[in-house]
Amino acid sequence: MNTDIAPLLEMDWFQLLPLMIPVLFFNMLLIGITLLDWYKRKNQLVQPYMWLLIIVSLQMIGPIVYLMIGRRTVRHDYDS
Repeated sequence: MNTDIAPLLEMDWFQLLPLMIPVLFFNMLLIGITLLDWYKRKNQLVQPYMWLLIIVSLQMIGPIVYLMIGRRTVRHDYDS
């Protein structure tokens, strides 16, 4: 396994910045929208704090999984 960080230090990170900014912006926007939706619907979700952990820990994949699957997993409390 190569653990030399010299290639990372030699890279010109300012050339990659125009490519990284839209990706980071999209990621933060997606996480923000997902957290807002989670906050509004957390009383309706089956396991709300598990979904919060998925959203925050999986960065780009977590919000997409929540928006596709998590929003459909709602409680059916007929007693209230």
